[in-house]
Amino acid sequence: MLAPTPDQLAALRPAERRWYRFSDWVNRRLKVLSVLWIATFMRFLLWFCGGRRFVVRGADHLASLGPEARALLVANHRSFFDFYVVAYANVTGSKLGKRCFFPVRAEFFYESALGAAVNWGMTVMAMFPPILRRPEGRGWNRYAMRRVQAELEVPGTWVGIHPEGTRNKGPDPYALLKAHAGVGQVAVAARGVRIVPIFIVGMGNHIIKETWRNWVEPERWPIYICYGPDVDLSDISADAEDPATWRAASERCMARIGDLAEALRAELSGKGLPPPRVDG
Repeated sequence: MLAPTPDQLAALRPAERRWYRFSDWVNRRLKVLSVLWIATFMRFLLWFCGGRRFVVRGADHLASLGPEARALLVANHRSFFDFYVVAYANVTGSKLGKRCFFPVRAEFFYESALGAAVNWGMTVMAMFPPILRRPEGRGWNRYAMRRVQAELEVPGTWVGIHPEGTRNKGPDPYALLKAHAGVGQVAVAARGVRIVPIFIVGMGNHIIKETWRNWVEPERWPIYICYGPDVDLSDISADAEDPATWRAASERCMARIGDLAEALRAELSGKGLPPPRVDG
């Protein structure tokens, strides 16, 4: 599997480097633990914390993904738990393989023992590889995206990425942030990989509050998980080294997520239902 160069590793702080090496070893040698953990314990935990509130749209797009499919799932970002919810929907509503990765910011998850413990306890280090937000981390981030591409070469693998790069904290549940180029780098290079857009809204960041809503008033606090048809990038250059191409691909992905947001807005409005709550 692709390894970083010494210069790329040098961009990591000592703690980040240490936890990256541990996570890298786990993902190379013990990936089966992550697969089993997400399919069992995390499946139960997510059902307990939010499963009665999940409303899936576009399930036919999810059902078309078989166990050998290689998929890049691109979703908007409002909650810390967005891709946990998506993972639950994937496990319960599709035959998609269980080998998965979630690139995350290095801050917290790779800078402290607490962050590493959360990564281990929730996904057995599947929140990998780390992404740096510091300007000097650009070289490392190039490696991280290439590592994602390499992982996607393995049949039965899916990767969850937020093109926005950070959480949207605005009051409009249908609004999206500007796309970052990283997801486009992966999408352009990973030809043959299914690129599935997802719009998710309704999940907050306080797990106790979310669990209470799940058992006391689930109908009042729905969590919508909307899958769309594959993003078509066939008309975009296959130049894997062109940042302009990466950005065009990222913007295409965000546009498809936006289409799903608008479709949900129209559906709820047409039924006289309130918009999803985003109070966190």
